[in-house]
Amino acid sequence: MSMKVLIADPDWRFSTQATRYLESHAHLVVQQTQTEQISEAVCNWRPDLVIVSEELTEAGLLESIQAAPERPAVLLVGWMDRYDRVWRAWQRGGDELMMKPIFQSKDLHNAIVAALENAAAGTRQAELAASA
Repeated sequence: MSMKVLIADPDWRFSTQATRYLESHAHLVVQQTQTEQISEAVCNWRPDLVIVSEELTEAGLLESIQAAPERPAVLLVGWMDRYDRVWRAWQRGGDELMMKPIFQSKDLHNAIVAALENAAAGTRQAELAASA
């Protein structure tokens, strides 16, 4: 199954590697680094998955991503000394974490699968809570 994937990360090296990997598996990928353009792409293009760097999450970006229905998000973490920022971002809407800059295609694949599973589990829990 082909997905539309939005990569929001100013690290061009990671973005390029991730794009190559995803496109080689027949996914459509768009890269953005500006918060306004990322929010617009989420609303208008409606990606199936968003991969976003934690450094871009402070400006309300995760809230705009969360506003889009059924869109899992993978948070990219560059440094563990930013754990407090990562934790706040996770609480606002991450479905999976991925460490960078080390790029292994299997790590990206595993993070995407986990994000999709976590988002599906969260959606089911929300539906159960709403119907109760």
